[in-house]
Amino acid sequence: MVDTIIVCAIIIRRLTKVFEQMSIHPDLTTLESLLKTHDWYYQYSDDHRVWTKGREQADEIQRQLSICCGLGLDAIAQELYNKYQQG
Repeated sequence: MVDTIIVCAIIIRRLTKVFEQMSIHPDLTTLESLLKTHDWYYQYSDDHRVWTKGREQADEIQRQLSICCGLGLDAIAQELYNKYQQG
């Protein structure tokens, strides 16, 4: 019982730290904005303009992920990516 409480407290502290970084760092905010607006199904479009725009968005997301990784925010950035990525 005590072990469970200690583990829960550690998890809460880690999550709090993650959320603080997300709300503070502008590169994570930018990444999340890109992920929210991305057309995850652009590859299936018959319209080349839609495909091109989707490919450009995907490239920008990858650039922003690289920036976040360079800042040591790779774990949070990957969690955000996984959250928004459509199977």
